[in-house]
Amino acid sequence: MSIQTKAYLLLLATLLACPCFTWGQAPVQGEAHISGELTIDDSWEPMIYLSLLPSFEDMYVMASSMIIAETAIDQRGHFSFHLDFLPEGDHLYRLHLVKKGDAPTSLIIGGKDENHLFLIAHKTSDIHLKNHSAFPPFKEVSYDHAPENSALQQINYLVYLTDSAAANSSLTKRMLIEKKQQNDLRFIADTSSHILVSLFALYKSKFTFQDGANRSFYNSYFKARKGYKGNPYFDGLRKQAPSNPTVRLGIIGSLLALLCLILGFLLGRHNFSKKRKIDTLSVQERKIYELLLKGASNQEISDHFNIALSTVKTHVSNIYGKLKVKSRRELLNKD
Repeated sequence: MSIQTKAYLLLLATLLACPCFTWGQAPVQGEAHISGELTIDDSWEPMIYLSLLPSFEDMYVMASSMIIAETAIDQRGHFSFHLDFLPEGDHLYRLHLVKKGDAPTSLIIGGKDENHLFLIAHKTSDIHLKNHSAFPPFKEVSYDHAPENSALQQINYLVYLTDSAAANSSLTKRMLIEKKQQNDLRFIADTSSHILVSLFALYKSKFTFQDGANRSFYNSYFKARKGYKGNPYFDGLRKQAPSNPTVRLGIIGSLLALLCLILGFLLGRHNFSKKRKIDTLSVQERKIYELLLKGASNQEISDHFNIALSTVKTHVSNIYGKLKVKSRRELLNKD
């Protein structure tokens, strides 16, 4: 063996043994990044996208302007984003994959192909995740040294389990399951020490649909956390929360006037508001919306209109976003 060959092999061995040497997309130790190991099949594009979510209302909304970074997933399933460009402080982000042939803005909500994950990060975060389920790819995810994101994952899993149980139950049992879920999520919200985890649990409890139920809890919750005023996530939910009347009505006439206003809203404005949201749907989305109301599956809709399943999923995602719902069950209940 020549001297040059020996020297080359010695240099290569030294590089491989050096802990600071990295291959491909492996993150450099000490740098802020989101990295991970994903087990996915070949139906997915080997790319992953990172979106900044300015509010909880944007969790199930997708637009190209929301995507702030993208990176390749290598053959071993590894990926990494560098975070030095992120804003200061904790914000809510979304990671998502897309099916081969789909646009980068495709968001699949529910089912075995649900393609997104929510997480909390800031510009100095060091987050590493690993999935343990390929269908859907983000159903079971673990984190290294990121308790706030582990908490988000547990909240999502709690919602998934209870929603799955409720979907196969009678109306009475479903109401009991949902009530327990809401109580559990309010408990998490009230006891979590991380404000975004707390607000995430509160949002998932669907508190804006409770018509003022548990007003005292919400009043106490936001009052105890008034120091977070100015946080966009806190302020956004606080504006939506049911609150106690600031003025106590003491005469029958005032009570009757209030009752008339409520009845007027329920009988007159509800249908108008609902129609206005439906009017935002495209012609094709309205056709798919009608089939969703009849309980049709994505595959049945695909067969009915002779369009690709991925196209159906994109339309369904757009319908959810425009009508401000998160699932078929909520769509049916809203109707």
